[in-house]
Amino acid sequence: MDKKVTKVSPADPMDTIENMESPSHGKSLISLHYNEEAVDAENVGAAPVETMTYQQRWIRDNIKMRVCTKFVEKPTNVNSDLLPPVRVPGKGLPGIQSEAEPICRCGYPRSTHGQSLSSGTSGMEDWKVDTHTKATRTNAFGTVEFLGFGENERNYVRVDVDTKMKDMMELMMDVWGLEKPNLLISVTGGAKNFTMKQKLKEEFRRGLMKVARSTGAWIITGGTNAGVMKHVGEAVRDYGLVSASTNPIIVIGVATWGCIQNKEDLTDSECRGKWPASYRLGKKQRPKESFLDPNHTHFVLVDNGTQHQFGVEIPFRAWMENSIANMKTNTGKNASVYVPVVLLVLEGGPGTLETAHQAVANNTPIVIVQGSGRAADILAYAYQNSIGEEIGATDQEGKTKKITQTIFDASVEAEIRNQVEENFGKKNLVRHCEMVKETLKNRDLVTVFEFSIGGRGSSKDIDRAILQALLRANKDQIFDQLKLALAWNRIDIAKSEIFTDDRFIQYKEGVNRHRNKDVPSMLFEIMQSALILNRVTFVELLMDNGVNLKDFLTKKRLLKLYNHRDLYDSSSNMMQEINKNTQLYQLLDKIRRKNGNEKYISLVDVGCLIQDLIGDFYTPWYLLDPKVRDLDVEYLLDGVSAKCMGMPGIKKGILSMATGQKQETVENELLTSDEYQVPDFDNPFQELFLWAVLLNRQEMAKILWKGGKDATAAALVASGMLNSLSRQTDDTELAKKLKENSQEFSNLAIAVLNECYDVEEKKAQNLLIRELEHWGAATCVLLAVESNNKKFISQTACQTLLNNVWMGHLSLDNQLLQLLLCVFIPPLIFPVIKFKGDSDQDGIENLQEKGVLRDKKRKLEKQKTLSSIPVKEEKEDLQVDYESKPSNLSFWKKLYYFYTAPVIIFAHNVLSYVIFLGLYSYILLVKFNKDVSNEEIILIIWVFSIFAEEVRQVTDRTFSNWTPCSMQSSSTKNFNTKLHSYITDPWNIVDVATIFIFVMGIVLRFLRFDSTLEAARCVMALNLVIFFFRILHIFSVHKQLGPKLVMIGRMLKDLLYFIIILMVFVVSYSIAAYSVMYPNSELSIVLVYNVMRLGYWNLYGELFLEDIEREEPDCSFDDSVYSNGSLPRCPSAVSRYAVPILMGFYVLFCNILLLNLLIAMFSNTYQIVQENTDQYWCFQRYRLIYEYYTRPTLAPPLILISHMALFIRWIFGKCSFCLSSQPSDLIKRFSSDKARELVQWENMIADAFMNRLELEEKKNIENRVINTQESIHELFFKLDELQDLQATSGSSGQAPISKAPVNQVVRMPPQMDKRLLALEEQMQQSTVALNWIMKILQEQEKNTRVAPMLEDKRENEKQKKEKDKALVKNTVEERKRLNYKARLPCYPQSLINRFPVPDHKVSWEIPFPEYDPVIYEAPEVKEHPYWADTIDLIFMKPEERIGKIKFNEYDDLNKVNRKSYVGTYQVQDGLPLNPTGRTGLIGRGLLGRYGPNHCGDPIVTRWKRDDIGNVVMKEGKKVLEFVAIFRKDNKLWSIPGGMCEPGQKVSQCLKAEFTEEALGSLVEDSNMEEKIKSDLKIMMEEGEEIYKGICDDPRNTDNSWLETVVFNYHDDTGKVLHPFLLRAGETVEAASWLEVSSSLMLHSSHLYYVQLVAEKLNAFF
Repeated sequence: MDKKVTKVSPADPMDTIENMESPSHGKSLISLHYNEEAVDAENVGAAPVETMTYQQRWIRDNIKMRVCTKFVEKPTNVNSDLLPPVRVPGKGLPGIQSEAEPICRCGYPRSTHGQSLSSGTSGMEDWKVDTHTKATRTNAFGTVEFLGFGENERNYVRVDVDTKMKDMMELMMDVWGLEKPNLLISVTGGAKNFTMKQKLKEEFRRGLMKVARSTGAWIITGGTNAGVMKHVGEAVRDYGLVSASTNPIIVIGVATWGCIQNKEDLTDSECRGKWPASYRLGKKQRPKESFLDPNHTHFVLVDNGTQHQFGVEIPFRAWMENSIANMKTNTGKNASVYVPVVLLVLEGGPGTLETAHQAVANNTPIVIVQGSGRAADILAYAYQNSIGEEIGATDQEGKTKKITQTIFDASVEAEIRNQVEENFGKKNLVRHCEMVKETLKNRDLVTVFEFSIGGRGSSKDIDRAILQALLRANKDQIFDQLKLALAWNRIDIAKSEIFTDDRFIQYKEGVNRHRNKDVPSMLFEIMQSALILNRVTFVELLMDNGVNLKDFLTKKRLLKLYNHRDLYDSSSNMMQEINKNTQLYQLLDKIRRKNGNEKYISLVDVGCLIQDLIGDFYTPWYLLDPKVRDLDVEYLLDGVSAKCMGMPGIKKGILSMATGQKQETVENELLTSDEYQVPDFDNPFQELFLWAVLLNRQEMAKILWKGGKDATAAALVASGMLNSLSRQTDDTELAKKLKENSQEFSNLAIAVLNECYDVEEKKAQNLLIRELEHWGAATCVLLAVESNNKKFISQTACQTLLNNVWMGHLSLDNQLLQLLLCVFIPPLIFPVIKFKGDSDQDGIENLQEKGVLRDKKRKLEKQKTLSSIPVKEEKEDLQVDYESKPSNLSFWKKLYYFYTAPVIIFAHNVLSYVIFLGLYSYILLVKFNKDVSNEEIILIIWVFSIFAEEVRQVTDRTFSNWTPCSMQSSSTKNFNTKLHSYITDPWNIVDVATIFIFVMGIVLRFLRFDSTLEAARCVMALNLVIFFFRILHIFSVHKQLGPKLVMIGRMLKDLLYFIIILMVFVVSYSIAAYSVMYPNSELSIVLVYNVMRLGYWNLYGELFLEDIEREEPDCSFDDSVYSNGSLPRCPSAVSRYAVPILMGFYVLFCNILLLNLLIAMFSNTYQIVQENTDQYWCFQRYRLIYEYYTRPTLAPPLILISHMALFIRWIFGKCSFCLSSQPSDLIKRFSSDKARELVQWENMIADAFMNRLELEEKKNIENRVINTQESIHELFFKLDELQDLQATSGSSGQAPISKAPVNQVVRMPPQMDKRLLALEEQMQQSTVALNWIMKILQEQEKNTRVAPMLEDKRENEKQKKEKDKALVKNTVEERKRLNYKARLPCYPQSLINRFPVPDHKVSWEIPFPEYDPVIYEAPEVKEHPYWADTIDLIFMKPEERIGKIKFNEYDDLNKVNRKSYVGTYQVQDGLPLNPTGRTGLIGRGLLGRYGPNHCGDPIVTRWKRDDIGNVVMKEGKKVLEFVAIFRKDNKLWSIPGGMCEPGQKVSQCLKAEFTEEALGSLVEDSNMEEKIKSDLKIMMEEGEEIYKGICDDPRNTDNSWLETVVFNYHDDTGKVLHPFLLRAGETVEAASWLEVSSSLMLHSSHLYYVQLVAEKLNAFF
């Protein structure tokens, strides 16, 4: 094996966020990092890489660990007795350390270092991570199984502390296969075990898991089985793993490898990983080590080559969280957002304070769990007792904006200091107190979750607290908030926090006032993502709050929905397509290939699929509209021009056809915007509804159905499509779900229809027969019939319609006997039969409407669509509304109406058929001989007429009575479909069989042979039997006999399956019995007949015992005798015993078992049909009515006359092309106004029905039980908390009510609460009145003294207040002295963490051997701008630095004064040392110069005055105001100062910076500008120096620091500064006058300078 060396360039020092791709701990100037993979002892004999999995190979090749390269013995006097015993693999027993085993400075024993490694000569030799360790292939990765905690395996990996974040993201997303998170929850807190109240713990766990499940969040913790990490793990165990959610909760533990106990169980010497590694949690935990938590799902173990050093993972974890936050959520290309991050603070110590402080500095929101203890409670107290004061400031444009400033009262600061000292001690007390205050500088980033009785202490509140914290962090970005809520799928957050009434009104006003096109565009993108992600509630919310679907839905967006082209995968830079495993994709893909589309699914493909699912009678407009049919899909989705693709000329004009514009403008506009001036779809709800139905998104479809038109028709279409989809899938569960959804839509259609029918019967029937322009020119009845919706047809509205159609123009009052009597005696028609419209009033109303209907005729002619369905127009002489017919009918009209009524046509056909059967029977019985009789000729003509009618039915179009000039759209569009529709009717198959057999019999009849005549007789007899069966079809009109025919049909199917099973027994028994009885028989047809005859007739009781028991002389064994038929063959002797026994078992099984099975099958079929008798009968009745409604008037054989008339009419129609279509009673086309009115009426009733249905669902028993259960749970919860409260109070030895726990709120009953509030208000009023009385008495009587008790109380309060103020003042001075700002953990504008420096080790004079500062110089500094040194001393060797830069004197080369205001500073190894002490970071950072960087800070002040001009006083002192600016970098107020340019004087710097940052463009009035500049110059010349020295600034480092001169420019009268209009400069965010107070939080040491000014002017502070 060849040696493989991968050389990597030297690791650069840590850069800012923009340049930081991988973390680096570069602290040495000479460290170079190389990744070497060579053949070493570990790789010898290892299995080849080809045998590894992808995961093993990838981790081996990309993930490293860090090992010590040089053994430097650790001194034995460094708390060696406290170190845990070291487990060395193969070196003795675990947990037992060798007595003479030396320990390296890295923490590992000598035996773990290779023999080839060099050793230090002295234990005092300096040992550093980057110089004494190297990166090598990791030996710990794979899956870990925690013994005793189930068989679940967790992924783990040991990584180098300098691992690139790009590799870590690829490891988690690609190798581990994690899905992108929609939220990142970083949990921090106590690393040691702590206790929480049981209720708080339960609610914390439940709430954390709820937010993780609902949002798809990742949770990151420290990963060990202690402290807050253990609580999170137990939450996953109790509420996460046992949940029914299919999405697993991801909990990633990031821990330090060197602090993991039993980590040897995770390593593999061959570096192939362990799958799994068996890890056991011991009973005893060793010092400085922790066990991994068994409830985490993934572990990242960070290694820097050391052991027992905590905090190694902290910077790595910060970089990893930042990389995750830079990913985008999977909520669509334009609706995606960066993964939000929130910090959850639970208990914790000083490290938790630092983490929270750093999070706020990085604009990461934090959620504090109050009541968990220590750091969390301190932060919660500080937040709840501080004040968020809004300060009016002026921005760069001169506009006023509100900036919230957190104000701490002196007493609050004192209490914070006491709590910090109580919990963390006096060590670093000032540092910790300031961290608490600065953490709350931006109150929008802080949320406190308070758990209390009757408060927000429930599982829903803690998850809401987390989500609300993220929304508050983006409170000014409503669309970002909406994207976050969409990613989390939390509609409750969107409703309560985003779409509130005031924000919605502001949104609408902004859109209307500014006509901002970006606002609806953003809503449209969010809407599209909500549709694709199936966020039903969000779709409904967006439709209710500003999304107009007509503007939203374009052809391009609809194509994206069908192709799912909006989900953008940032990892692969590819657009995600529709899931290829879905049923919709498979169906559409099949049609796409059939239509020749190569890349995308088009709307034509969708139209073809819809037509296939519903039927050819339904023609979607996708297939009719040329703009859609010829649409260039690739151009819309990819922007590739058809012209550039070299397409034929006909396709170059596709887009102009689709948009109605010229090709030149279309090609330009379509690529820039997918918005059209004219909506692409008139009914966008319908298009989205069909899309949702095809995807089987039931809830989405119901929402769109509710918002669309044609509620009944839409539900019927959905029901039919879903039913068809269920038949085209092999997935049983999917088919079941599709059928359930289909039934639900069917029920909705029925419910709406019944509601309409109850309101108005006539309109409901019009809904059933109205031609649906948007639904393939079909009707509701046709949709129900074609989808086999029996339940819909059986409804009263449909049956009433069918009754009217069945009776034609005859009145429904006519009895059956009357009709039959008139059929036989026609003259009785006139006196007996009643016709519809006998009421004169109806006739008058009809005549009044005639003129209006005639006016609409011309419009209706233009509205004809592509339809050959005979359309019923609204003209008087052709109306379907028979009730509005005039009563005075003529003689011929009555005859016509009578004989054209379907019921009379049916009666005539029944009579004709009975005569036909009588004639047929007469011929077979009497007249069937060689001579052809006249009766036979009549019979042949009669059958021919029946055949002609069947041919007409095959070629007929929907609803018959059509004419040749009707336009092309029908229920059976092509011949193949018509033929298929014809043969699917069983009675049509019977008709074809009878005609075919009759023709066969006639052919045999006319052959002149005696044998053929007999054969013809048999065939004709069989044919007559089938003709008799055909008469059963007539019975379907009867309510009792009709369902019986359905039962017979169903039972025939059952019988067919039964016969298949039965034949197995029959054939097996017959062959077995016959072979025993008559062995060695000859093969012939007779043999087959005899064999089957034996077994078959046994079923009916014919046992053939005489044949089995026959003996000679009645039979013979001689084959010559029985072969010629003289005697039968004798059965064998053994058959007399064997066959009866075999027959007994056969009859037992068949007659008892199988026949009873058949009876059970028949009974089940009977029960099923009987339960739905009405539905089956109604559906059969419809088919019968439809058949005789479409039949010609004359019955066979006279029907041939009607056929000739239809043929002649067709010929004339072909010649003239102008023959008008005949009306139909089953389809009607309304005028546009009347159709609109009918649709609105239907929608109104449908909306009312849905609202009532929702209200009923809320009131049902199930919801009431749930509400009751929640109330009981809340009651028990309150009782438990009261018990805890009493127990806590009782344990302190006081009365239960005398002392409540801290921050515990007791909720009283409502009446008691009101009474207490009233008493409190009265006491306050009494107190005010008493104070006023005492004040008046003191003024009138000087000798009157205040009550001693009140005087003592006031004196105590005054002393406490003075003490608190003195404490705050001392804190400000102490913070300046301890160089606090310069030691903040996170360096500004980067992710660099300083080396921690305790307060007592700041000074250089105090030894600090562990001090290992971090190197950092900002990228802009390394580019050597004019304000920075061009020599990078930090990256040079010590001997090379000497003389490069002169310190403690004026630098003539760079024209920079490097003298310090505090005197001479030390220079060590060519680098200057900060006089104030250590900062934890070396280099220049963001500063340009090594050594002092001089700047100036002007404090411009004036007295604060009230409205009338008087100076405001506080505590007997004047209140001072100063000019402050709001910085952009750290969001803090500061003095408007700045850095001095090379060669610039401090005075010039002060004036320039003040003017630039605070005054902006001075004043608006140019006439006063000269005077103001003069006054300003005078004021600047009279300034007084307040401070001169080192500035405690967060940018300071060990080698570079800020020094400032602070001048106070005070305008005592206020006349100079009064005309000034403060305006923020270009480098700041805002400027304002701030009141001087100790509660301010200012940048750097500015509060200290302001304090000095206040003391000088004797002002309030």
